Amino acid sequence: MFFSVVASVAALFYLCKTMIDKEKTALFIGNRDCYQVNEADIERAIIKAINAGIELFLNGGQGHFDKTAAVIVHRLKKNYPQIKSVLVMPYRDFKVFNDSLFDEIIYPFEAHTFSYYTYKSGIPKRNRWLVEHSSVAICYVYRSGGAAKTLDYAKRKQLQIIDCRQ
Repeated sequence: MFFSVVASVAALFYLCKTMIDKEKTALFIGNRDCYQVNEADIERAIIKAINAGIELFLNGGQGHFDKTAAVIVHRLKKNYPQIKSVLVMPYRDFKVFNDSLFDEIIYPFEAHTFSYYTYKSGIPKRNRWLVEHSSVAICYVYRSGGAAKTLDYAKRKQLQIIDCRQ
C-alpha cells in the first residue's frame, strides 16, 4: 500500500500538462541575491521575448531575480493571455515561495525511479534541464557561481540571451 501511494505522488511531480515547445520557451537565469535588478528592465526583457514568440516561461524559483520574474510574468498574463509560467523544482522537498504565480509546478527528474536529488546536486541538474528545454534565456548575472555557469551553458547551447543589465 505504501509503495503505491508513494508511486502515485512521485508520478505527479513528473507530469507537465503544458507541452514544452523549445522554440517558444524561455528561462530565467539570475544570481539569487541580485536585489539591484530593475523590475522595469525585467519586464522589458519578458515583453521582448513575448513579441519574439515566447509563450512559456520556465522559472527555477530561487532568489530575488526568479521571484521578481515570476511576479512580472503573472502580471503580464492579463495583457498576454497566451503566456504560461512553470516552476521547475530542483529537488522534491523544494519550498515554493508562492504557488499562485505559476500555471504548473513540476519536478522533471526520473520520478518513476524514485531518484532523489539533494540541494547540492539538484540545482545544477535542474538548471541544465531548463537550458535544454528553452531557446531564450532572460538573465541578470553579475558574478560567478551557479547562475554564471548556467549562463555559460546557455551560450554554449546557442540560446538567444536577453540581458536585463543592458
